[in-house]
Amino acid sequence: GLAERTWRTIIRMARAYITEKQLGREFWFYAVHHAALMLNQIPGRLKRRLTTPFELVHGVKPDSKTWFIFGSIGYFGVDKDGNVARATLEDQTLDGIAVGRDDASNTIVFYNPLTKQYYSPPIFKLDEDRLPVTNFPRNIKYSGGLTCGLFRNRTDPSPEPFPPGTRVTLASPADDGEVRGTVVNVPLVTTEVFTSAVNSPSTLECSAGYTIELDNGSRREVSFEELVKPPKTPSVSLDTAALEGLPYFLHPGSKVTMDHDGTFHKGYIEHSSEGFRFVVYRHPRSKTVDFAVPLPKLKQSWTTLVGDDVLIPGHGTVSTFLRPASNNGPSAKHVSAKNLLSPCPPSLIKALHPSNPDRQVWLDSYHEEKGGLEQHEVFERISKKQYLALRRQGLIPDALPSMCVLVIKKDKEGKPDRAKSRIVVLGNYEDRVYDKSKRFAPVLKYSSLRLLVSKAIGDKRVLQQGDCKNAFCQATLPDDERMAIRPPHGDPAFAKGEYWLLKKTLYGLRRSPRHWYDMFTAILRDMGLTPSRHDPCLYSGQLSRPGLPLSETRRHVYVGIYVDDFVFYSTDPAEEQLFRDEMAKRITVDFMGEVDYFLGTAFTWKHHTDGNLSVHLCQSAFTEFTAHRFGVDKMNQTPNMTPYRSGKPIDSIPNADPDDPDLKRRTKVYQSIVGSINWLATCTRPDIAPALTFLSTYIQAPHEQHYKAAIYALRYLYSTAEYGISFHSSASTTVQAFNHFPHHHDKEAYTDAVPPSPSECHQLTAFSDACWGGQFGNAVEDGTPLEMFKFRSLSGFLICRCGGPIAWKAVRQKRTAL
Repeated sequence: GLAERTWRTIIRMARAYITEKQLGREFWFYAVHHAALMLNQIPGRLKRRLTTPFELVHGVKPDSKTWFIFGSIGYFGVDKDGNVARATLEDQTLDGIAVGRDDASNTIVFYNPLTKQYYSPPIFKLDEDRLPVTNFPRNIKYSGGLTCGLFRNRTDPSPEPFPPGTRVTLASPADDGEVRGTVVNVPLVTTEVFTSAVNSPSTLECSAGYTIELDNGSRREVSFEELVKPPKTPSVSLDTAALEGLPYFLHPGSKVTMDHDGTFHKGYIEHSSEGFRFVVYRHPRSKTVDFAVPLPKLKQSWTTLVGDDVLIPGHGTVSTFLRPASNNGPSAKHVSAKNLLSPCPPSLIKALHPSNPDRQVWLDSYHEEKGGLEQHEVFERISKKQYLALRRQGLIPDALPSMCVLVIKKDKEGKPDRAKSRIVVLGNYEDRVYDKSKRFAPVLKYSSLRLLVSKAIGDKRVLQQGDCKNAFCQATLPDDERMAIRPPHGDPAFAKGEYWLLKKTLYGLRRSPRHWYDMFTAILRDMGLTPSRHDPCLYSGQLSRPGLPLSETRRHVYVGIYVDDFVFYSTDPAEEQLFRDEMAKRITVDFMGEVDYFLGTAFTWKHHTDGNLSVHLCQSAFTEFTAHRFGVDKMNQTPNMTPYRSGKPIDSIPNADPDDPDLKRRTKVYQSIVGSINWLATCTRPDIAPALTFLSTYIQAPHEQHYKAAIYALRYLYSTAEYGISFHSSASTTVQAFNHFPHHHDKEAYTDAVPPSPSECHQLTAFSDACWGGQFGNAVEDGTPLEMFKFRSLSGFLICRCGGPIAWKAVRQKRTAL
């Protein structure tokens, strides 16, 4: 029995390998081979000596560094396909499944199901936690594990159809449904009996039966006939009217993940006379309901439940451990990127490669983009013959190449939110040349956005947001700008010799931004709105519509546009709804309700009990991303710190040595840090503007101490990432920031310190100030030569409205003060 016992151990080890990695039966040989190798390295005692079979044969102890988990995914370099070398732009790497050791080089042997070849690379990297089915979803089929079956006879071996461990369904003895169980013992039946039972179950003659252990713990003896002819599940007829209006993924029996009581649960949708409900079973194969959640009025509320990520289609990998504050499931309005398993692929070919575990997500994203273009009739498919005919007639220039740009858009918390595909034309190959005035398209100034927000707060209204779908694809292309393009490389529906003749503008063409801007502004003008004299993207006025006369009693609508995104509001909700209706008639628009995230800024609105309204604008996501990019997130956060290092003024730092070998690298990183700080100082962080002025002075050749000063300023921003600007409807129009007020008899000397009276308040209040001389203080020793610009004073201004700043600036003066 020693050999039989060893063989049984090897079989169990191999079956565990197959089950753990969910591999198919074709890997059985390699699993057994690997199990035998590992069993030979398990120590045992021989004549009171601890040794292994491997050591007895080879004379050396086994090396644990050569051990690996069978079925692990490995990544290695491949520069040839057979005898053909791969091109420079092709992939130089490949992934495979670790199946054994190479006898010659002792390296790991990998098998690639796509190429159906074996590789023995000298250098590789293992990912022991990833299942092979995630890399090869179409090539790996898990059959539920393997079981050594009993053979009927040696002349005609027929494997056991229901080996031990098989899950079966039986009719309940009380005829009240079905029961599930597991086969634990099989009878020895001849081949002839088995064949006759399949053809004619009534001829089955066998005293012994199968032993089934039911899920409730009891055991039951059943005949082969009961297993061959399982009971039929009674069909349940559903009224089609009950399912009308529901998407397919919410039909009865569909797999759904539900956010219930703060935890994601995987269950199913069921329908009965009482209505729809969400049920969770104790086990995936069990019929016992663990708990159920009623879903009243599912047909009316499913869009809200899916949009709020309460119901998530399918049984995706949604983690309930260390769960974030916001739901991390897919959204119903677009292709979600919240459950992606790998980073954004660099090209469409890599995204749609069968080995990509996120292939279906990017395929849906590409279909969403291409379907939008087809819906708007952006292009017309033409053959190569038609393309050449247009070229000979001189109607179009040479066809331009196109590509698909993939990007993962993030939400206001900086987390992946949307998997976006964008088909763009490589406009840099366009032969036509246009003046800048014909290509330029303005966008909304950030100062105009702050002004619009403060005005909405002053009127106690919440700013609304809208998004124009496929914006650059809605403007008609003029006849003299007709263009043909080649479909993007990697298009799954590409046909040989296919070209796209553009009928409308497309992303990447040089004049697409201008065409869209002209079209969008023409729509706003047609609706009766007029642009501001100071910002061509800020519109206001009364909406005009046939049958709706203008009146002084009607309220104005204010709109700010930034390419295809726009914000708007009116003091009259009816005017806001009229604006939505008129826009929807002219263009495809998605109205998203209150502004939540716009131009990289998070908006937090708060309705107070006294009827007032306030809003807070911050860029915490961008701040945290920048801090992580430059390693500042690993430093301690100090909320009460300042942007300046104590005793080390920025102007007191000497200039960098031109021969410093690290100057070039440091300059590039320094410019990136200062650029990121500049974006924050321009939008929502006026407190960093003075420090930015000093840092930007040395952007061409920063000293190492300048670099440390920039890191310190970035650390200050990271420590105060939630800081921003706020507006309040009840705030005083004048900012009062005085430490104390002088006595009444000192007013003559301190008239500038007395706050203005309410009658003297204005809608806009401006403050300005300047320091005198340089900002290096006593940090520079007397007699040290300094550049003249360091002696210039720093001037600044701040313009406030509704308790918050809408414009500011801090710059050095042009003249030197000594």
